[in-house]
Amino acid sequence: MKPEIILYNLIPNELLEQLKEHFIVRYHKLDTKMNASFYEDLIKAKGIIGSKMKINRTLLKKAPNLKVVVNISVGYDNLDLTELTNRGIMATNTPDVLTDTVADAIFGLLLSTSRRIPELNDYVKSGKWNENIGEELFGIDVHHKTLGIIGMGRIGTAIAERARHGFKMNILYHNRSNNQKAEKELNATHVNFEQLLRTQILFACWFRYVPKRFI
Repeated sequence: MKPEIILYNLIPNELLEQLKEHFIVRYHKLDTKMNASFYEDLIKAKGIIGSKMKINRTLLKKAPNLKVVVNISVGYDNLDLTELTNRGIMATNTPDVLTDTVADAIFGLLLSTSRRIPELNDYVKSGKWNENIGEELFGIDVHHKTLGIIGMGRIGTAIAERARHGFKMNILYHNRSNNQKAEKELNATHVNFEQLLRTQILFACWFRYVPKRFI
């Protein structure tokens, strides 16, 4: 007989069908107060798949057969890793699932603000574009400018790759440690936090804690 698992987030149908080939899937909508049927299924469940549910000692006491917790999320702050370890339950997450998506979104914002795309879109739609626009609406170039990144982790590096390879930008970054790969492949320069803020840059991307005195 197939092992039973609990799924509490909707996933694409093709992935759901793959799960059903190997498991009996019990779906429950995540709620702050899960109903009695959830706890009935939890007793038999070998796995839990989803994100945001608090997997703590209280819940694990009611899951005697649980073998794995799959967190569909970059983070894992909802998981009591100590308790999971003590019980021999495997925990997983998806650290790279949104790296390129976030980097694309950030670079989209950079281009939109620099080239004043939302403003000019409204300008055209409102019927004001009936002659050449003035220089005040040109915006500024992105290519060959300097980009400042605070936190050169996965997302920061993905943004730097787009900036360097796509727009030939100079990369300055502040990080707790040097990212040697970024320095070698993207010609990125590591600077301290104060120096980064003093430099004339086109755009700064925050991916680390920023002291309040700088906000």
